[in-house]
Amino acid sequence: MVKTCAAAPILLALLSLSTAVHAQPAPAPSAVTPSSVMQLGKMTVVGTRKNEQITSTDIGVEKFKIEELAQIPVIMGEKDIMKTLQLTPGITTITEGRSGFIVRGSGIDQNLVLMDGMPLYYVSHQSGLYSIFNSDAVDSLAIYKGGVPARYGGRAASILDVKMVGDEVDKFHGRLAVGLITSKLSLQVPVIKDKLSISLAGRTTALSVGQLHDAIKDDCEPDDSADAKSKTGKGGQCSRSSIAIFAGKGNNGPTEAEDFYFFGRPEYWYDLNAKVAWKVNQAHTLIFSTFFGEDNAILIGDTWWGNRAGSLRWSSEWSDKLLSETTAYYSEYYTNNENGIYAFHSGIVSGGVRHQSTWFMDKSMKAIGGLAAEYQTYDHGSLEDTTNNFGKFMPPMQSLETALHLGAEYKHSEKLKAYLGLRYSLFFRLGPGDTHVWDENTNEAISSEPHDDFAIMATHHNPEPRFNLTYTLDDSNSVKFTYNRSAQYLRLMTNSMQLTWYDIWMPSTENIPSMTTDQVGLGYFMDLLDHKLQLSAEVYYKAHNDVADFEDGLHNYLVDNLEAYVATGDGRSYGMELMVKKPKGRLNGWLSYNLGRSEQQIDGINRGEWYASKFDKTHDFTAVVSYEALGNALPGHKLHVTGLFLYSTGNAVTLAEGYYTISGIPFPYWEGRNRYRLPDYHRLDLGLKYEVQTWGKSKTSFEVSLYNVYNRRNVNSISYTQAGTGKSAGKTAEGPLFNPYGISYYGFRPSATLTVEL
Repeated sequence: MVKTCAAAPILLALLSLSTAVHAQPAPAPSAVTPSSVMQLGKMTVVGTRKNEQITSTDIGVEKFKIEELAQIPVIMGEKDIMKTLQLTPGITTITEGRSGFIVRGSGIDQNLVLMDGMPLYYVSHQSGLYSIFNSDAVDSLAIYKGGVPARYGGRAASILDVKMVGDEVDKFHGRLAVGLITSKLSLQVPVIKDKLSISLAGRTTALSVGQLHDAIKDDCEPDDSADAKSKTGKGGQCSRSSIAIFAGKGNNGPTEAEDFYFFGRPEYWYDLNAKVAWKVNQAHTLIFSTFFGEDNAILIGDTWWGNRAGSLRWSSEWSDKLLSETTAYYSEYYTNNENGIYAFHSGIVSGGVRHQSTWFMDKSMKAIGGLAAEYQTYDHGSLEDTTNNFGKFMPPMQSLETALHLGAEYKHSEKLKAYLGLRYSLFFRLGPGDTHVWDENTNEAISSEPHDDFAIMATHHNPEPRFNLTYTLDDSNSVKFTYNRSAQYLRLMTNSMQLTWYDIWMPSTENIPSMTTDQVGLGYFMDLLDHKLQLSAEVYYKAHNDVADFEDGLHNYLVDNLEAYVATGDGRSYGMELMVKKPKGRLNGWLSYNLGRSEQQIDGINRGEWYASKFDKTHDFTAVVSYEALGNALPGHKLHVTGLFLYSTGNAVTLAEGYYTISGIPFPYWEGRNRYRLPDYHRLDLGLKYEVQTWGKSKTSFEVSLYNVYNRRNVNSISYTQAGTGKSAGKTAEGPLFNPYGISYYGFRPSATLTVEL
C-alpha cells in the first residue's frame, strides 16, 4: 500500500499539465438552485458553478452525468454505473465483479436504489456480474452517503437516485452495440415535437457473441433453458464452468477449469427500459417509466428471477417560485426455481405515492416539503411438491410505511450556507398474521395471537433530523459539517457477503425493532489551478442502533420461526475519505483512498463481543486516469486510453478453528465471527476506445477492455476439500482432514464492443 500511495504526487503532476477546457457537466435535477437557473423566455439554461464543490451544502454526495463514465474500462466491455460508484471514496465492492455495494461499512441492504422513482430490491444480472442499469438508458445519478436530504428515507446508509434518459427528447437518436456478453439497442423518438416522445433501451445476452461461442462449443440452446437441460454435447449435458479455482501450493483443492466459456452455465438475461413523456402544456408534464428485467439459469434446476416496475410522474410549474412533483409507483422482485417435482418461490412487492413541493421563497432560501406512503407485501418463500400437493410454506407479511418531510436551504451570507431538514416516518406491520412470543433457548413459540386482514400488529416511528452547514473560507476553500439520522424498517436476511437470488426481505415486527443510524461528518474541500483540480477530505462516524444478524446455527431459511433467529444489537462505522479529482481536460481522472472500520456487537453472536462486520474493509485505494490521445489532430476522430487500478483489504471471514467427530462424522467448530481475512485485493484494468464520425452526425466506435491485466487471482471466498474420513483431532494419516482453498472468479479477461450511433 505504501508503494502504491507513493505514486500519487507523480499522477497529480501529470493531471495538472492539461489545460484543455471541456463543458462542465450539468448537475442532477435535484441540485438545481435559483442561482444556477437563468430564465430566457421559453429557454431554461442549467449550469454548474466552477466552484460548486466549494459553495454547495452537499457533503458525502457523489454526482455524475453519464458522459463522465464513458471511458472507464469495466469487465467484459459493459459500462456499469454500479462499478463506477465503487471507485469513489467510501463506496466499495462486495466481492470481485459483484454489483452490490458497501457504503461506509454499512450492509448491502441499507442502500435504497431508485430508478426514476421506482425502488428496486435486486439490482444485479448474471448472479451479480452486471447491474440492471443499462448505460444507454441512464442520464444522470446521485448517491447520498451522508448529508441526505429530508425528502429521501427508508434506508440507513445511502440513497442512489438514478435518472433515466427521455424526459426531454428533441431529436431522433439511436444506438446499436454488439459485444461478447451483451448486445443492446436504444432509441429516442420525438413523436410530436415538443409534446410527446418515446424512449426505449434494451439489452440481452441471447444475441451476444459469447452466447454464440458457448452454444457452438457444447451444442446447447443459448436461449432456451428447458431444452438446454436435456441436451448433451461436447460439454456434457450443458455442464460448464467459467469460474477459475485457485488452489494454493500444497492444497488438494480443485484446479483451474480447462475449457473456457463466457457463461459459466446455460443462462441468459435481458432488461428493458421504456419511457413516455407528454408535455401537456407549458406548466404540466406527465412521464411514464417502466422497467422489466429477468435472469434465467440452470442452477439447482431451472431458476429465474427478476424485477417488474413502473412509475407515473406528474410535474407542475405553478409559478416561477412554486414547483411540485407527484409520483405513483409499483415495484416487484420475484424468484422461482423448479427442480424435478419441487418448486420454490419468494419475493417482495411494493406500491406507493410520493409528493413534494419546492418553494423558491427568495434568493436566499428554498424549501422542499412533502409526504410519502408505501404498502409492502413480503413473500418469504415456499417449497412445494407439485405432484403430492404439499410442501413447506413461510407465512407472508404485510406493512405500510409513511413519512412527512420538510427541508430548507438557507444562504445566510456569501460565506455561510445551511440545510435544515426533518423527516418523520411511521411504520405499521399489518395483518393477517400471528404475533409470537419466542423461547430464547429453543426458538420455539411459547404463545401466538392471530390477527385479521389489515389489523395493526406493530407500530414503529422515528423522527429523522438532518443538518448540513457550509462555511466558505474563500473562493477555493470551504469546511462542511453534517449530521443526519435515518430509519430503516426492512432488512435483507442473508448468510452471505453478496446478494443472492434466494435471499428474502423481512420487515420490522413486534420482535424485530426498526434500525436507526446517526451519522456525523466533517469535510474540507479545496480547488486548485483555477478550479481545474479538486481535493476533498472527509471524516465520519456512524452509530447503528438495532442492527440485525442471524444467530449462530441457522442454515436454512425455510423455517416457520425465522423471526426467532434474528438477533439485534449495536454497530459502529468510522473512517476517513480522501479524493483528488481532475474532472475535465484531455487528461482527467481521480485518486481516492478510504480508511475505515465497521464493527458490530450482538448478544448471542461472538460471545457478545465486538466483531468485524461482513462489510468491514480497512483500506480501499482507487486510481482512474483517462487520456484523449488524438486531441484536435484528426477532426472527427477520438482515441481514449484509460487505466484503472484498485487495491483493498480482504474481506472478513469466519473460518473453522478445528473439527470434532461424532460417530466418525467430522463437524467443524468456530471460535469467533469474522476473525480472519482473505488476501488483499488488487488489479489493473486498461481500456482503449476509438471513435469516428462516419457520416453526418452518426458515430461508430470500437472499444477494447483488458480486465485484470496481470492476471491476479483474487480470492473471494474459502472452501474445503475432505482428505479422509477423520479418525482423531481432524487429521488422517495423510494430513489434515479438511484442506482449505481459495475461490477466484476472474483472471485476465479481454473484451471488445462495436457500437453504431445515429
